[in-house]
Amino acid sequence: MPSLTTVTIQSALLKSAANLTAQVAARWNSPAAAGTPVDWTRVAEFAVFGLVQAPIVSMWQVFLEDNFPSQRASGQRQGRVTTTQPGEAAQSEQPTKDIKKTTNLNWANILTKLVVDQTIGQLIMALTFLVCTRGARLGGLAPLREEIRTQILGIVWASWKIWPWVALINFIWIPVEWRVVVASVVGFGWNVFLSILSMSASA
Repeated sequence: MPSLTTVTIQSALLKSAANLTAQVAARWNSPAAAGTPVDWTRVAEFAVFGLVQAPIVSMWQVFLEDNFPSQRASGQRQGRVTTTQPGEAAQSEQPTKDIKKTTNLNWANILTKLVVDQTIGQLIMALTFLVCTRGARLGGLAPLREEIRTQILGIVWASWKIWPWVALINFIWIPVEWRVVVASVVGFGWNVFLSILSMSASA
């Protein structure tokens, strides 16, 4: 199981790499921007975003799993029962079945968790992104509030094209302690998109 420190560092590296990839791709596709230097401040902003977001996501995933567990367990006990037949002095023992723990998916919890994650969770993540990547550039609370007001719903709407499917896979097959890692790896492409969106907003 990866530690929170490892997950946080990985998140920061992947997000900064995604931003760097987006900047290089933008310069590759635009001859006018070919000679412009890399904006390392923006790369650093995405690294900060990764450092802040990873612990939030980890706590969020634990909260969801604690309140809406994806699986329910059932089982049978193994042992030996003692039986006495009428007229017998001796007792005989008969084995019972093994304890077999089986897990069944709790679809009601999975669907509830999916809805909560893709509404409240996505709003939290979009807010974190905007604060980390725009806060210092905008230089004040009032412009940041306006940026959040105009951008947050668009980011959440765009996220629904990919993240519901990733979340569903996570909730069904991935242990809770690995879900942040899976989301970080899949999120590389998503963070390239966020980087392009961030550059467009600043242009």
